[in-house]
Amino acid sequence: MVVNTTRITVRPENRNELFQTIWPLLEPIRGEKGCLAYRFYVDAADENSSVLIGEWESQEDWTNHLRSRDFAILLGAITVLSSPASIDFKLLSSVLGSNGGSTGDENSEPSLNAERG
Repeated sequence: MVVNTTRITVRPENRNELFQTIWPLLEPIRGEKGCLAYRFYVDAADENSSVLIGEWESQEDWTNHLRSRDFAILLGAITVLSSPASIDFKLLSSVLGSNGGSTGDENSEPSLNAERG
């Protein structure tokens, strides 16, 4: 399984526009091959900060998602609407054994860092 997180902080005046862009994309992304879950959360302490969490069956499924039209729209909206240097994208991967425990490497490593100035 592959899990990716994207932490986003938007300028207050762009928060509603970000939500209006992300919400319609969630269901199509969830329907992509290999997508186990795709969730969008708002930080309870800061309504201008949020996180997207995607869970994918395989590295190939995740890679195909990164090449999709919906991801291109999502990334474009995040880039335009976010505060400078406020996109933090991480890839977390693990391999689960039949008992549900981890049998492989678990690591948290940035795979994409979109910084704007």
